[in-house]
Amino acid sequence: MTAFNEWLSHRVSDADSLLFNTVVVPVSPNISLGAMDLLRAWWEHLSKFTADLSVPPGDRSIWGAHDYIAALILRDRLAAAISRVDPTRRYRIESVVAEIDQLFMDFTEPDNDGCIERVDGRQDSSRGWWWKRVPARGPVRAELRIQYGHETNGGTG
Repeated sequence: MTAFNEWLSHRVSDADSLLFNTVVVPVSPNISLGAMDLLRAWWEHLSKFTADLSVPPGDRSIWGAHDYIAALILRDRLAAAISRVDPTRRYRIESVVAEIDQLFMDFTEPDNDGCIERVDGRQDSSRGWWWKRVPARGPVRAELRIQYGHETNGGTG
């Protein structure tokens, strides 16, 4: 059993997991994913960013700023899927998403200078709150500072 499946098994029944995964949204022109697949992708992206905190600089397996943008796009798709879940059952998946979102909150801080929008190249005031956060430390943070001129909240990088 994968780490995600083990974690999820303590929070969502198999029946709910199957039900939630019938709610699908497009992630590309030819691919659609179910809510649980998107939840797994969000969790796995955050796990990778966290794991990269202990990887030596220069390791070519480290994910960068564009991988971070991809994670935010996955979170958008997850939000779209959640909005399509039956409102009488939605709270069941929202509580699980909230746990993963807390991991994201712990890993990030407010993006006070709009760096993420500069990297992404699109401005949209209606975006989810996750688009207004940047990693507080680690390789993605370093890339944002060096390549995209991200100003730090405390002025120390």
